[in-house]
Amino acid sequence: MGKSLAKKEEKEARESRLHLAIEHDDVDELHNLIVEEPELLDRISKHPFPNTPLHIAAAAGKIDVAMELAILKPSFTRKLNPEGYSPMHLALQHEQYHIVRALMTTNPRLIRVRGRGGITPLHFVAQRKVDDEKENEKLMELLAEFLVVCKSSIEDLTNQYETAVHVAVKNHNLEAFEVFLIWLRRVREVEILNWKDKDGNTVLHIAASENQPKIIKLLTPRVDIDVRNFQNKTALEIFQGNSSGDEDLAKRFRRSWLERQHVPKIFLLEFLRKEPTCFEQLKTFMALQTQSARETILIVATLVAIATYQAALTPPGGYWQDNSLNAPANSVAVTANSSGIAVEKPHQAGNMILAGSRLYMFTVLNSLVFFISIIAIWITSIPQLPHTLTVYLLMIFLSNSYLCNLAFAIPKSTEVPVSIVFLGFYFISLAVGFLGPFSLWIHYSGLIVRIKSTGRRVATS
Repeated sequence: MGKSLAKKEEKEARESRLHLAIEHDDVDELHNLIVEEPELLDRISKHPFPNTPLHIAAAAGKIDVAMELAILKPSFTRKLNPEGYSPMHLALQHEQYHIVRALMTTNPRLIRVRGRGGITPLHFVAQRKVDDEKENEKLMELLAEFLVVCKSSIEDLTNQYETAVHVAVKNHNLEAFEVFLIWLRRVREVEILNWKDKDGNTVLHIAASENQPKIIKLLTPRVDIDVRNFQNKTALEIFQGNSSGDEDLAKRFRRSWLERQHVPKIFLLEFLRKEPTCFEQLKTFMALQTQSARETILIVATLVAIATYQAALTPPGGYWQDNSLNAPANSVAVTANSSGIAVEKPHQAGNMILAGSRLYMFTVLNSLVFFISIIAIWITSIPQLPHTLTVYLLMIFLSNSYLCNLAFAIPKSTEVPVSIVFLGFYFISLAVGFLGPFSLWIHYSGLIVRIKSTGRRVATS
């Protein structure tokens, strides 16, 4: 009994020393305690929702001990205490921004840790607005750092299905909203502004109900105005029902609403009842390949394109180095020898020496292989459209360069028949490999934009 009591007192003494070490930001004492009892940190943090030493250090702004604990026990950085807060949440609450930045440096994904109510550190900063201009500027700087360090944090939702943009608007935080808006435009994710909360309200619905004219003016050109919430009201109807609504803004609202009415809408259920479009079928077919298979195809196609392009630059026989406009006077102009190489034929410097049927065969076969490799690169890029649009355009430029090289190198006497055959291959390949999938993608993208769905973000696997 006495021995058990002594051990208990010893443990309590160590815990008391640990608190003192945190209070004095003493890393050496922390390690001394761990040497004495290696299980110390685990023992005092064994509960499902522990108030770990890192929570205490983060709230108190003890950066040396906090960072040492984050290194020794990385799991502490994501744990929630009984109140539902992580160490980063507590550091934000106590305005210990140097601790926040230090934790963010060790693991940027800590910005996405969902605490009480599903609120992440990004939500917390978005909802907080202080009267002091300098302090508010520090918060906005931290908000910007969160977005740059962890781009996907903008997609996180609270338990009310609210994005950080929803939270900023609800709390009349115009500065934070402006940062979010510019960021979403920069990363091309403005569609997030159309996401709905648990009541079906978009950011525009909230701005209209809270009568925030500055935010409404910024939003109307960029969001879907005729979206209805779960009370079957549009943002315009909510704004018009607000007795303090600005009449000039209401007119602008109505004008923007009328401008968008000519765009036909379809519902998600209606879309899913339709047969898959040609682009969907093509995209699905190409996506069935494994990632390694797509990479192999892309590498091989690229190597073939390089080889055939190089062959067009260095054809068999090479190029004439001088000009010769007249054949010898004592003989008929010889068009080609037994090897298919022109001999004393009128020519210009820079023309291919190869002539006759062998020139046709080389040009056609080399061009055919070149364009097949280009098409293979295009098709492999289809599942990643529109992100691979640059690849499509670069292949167009490469094909045009190939065409120009041959056009300048083919001898005048044979350039008409060869050019006809070559141009036929070129434009057919272009239409099949690029214009076909690209036009199907344009049609499919327009269809998706017109879909009126729930406006909720749903995680996909």
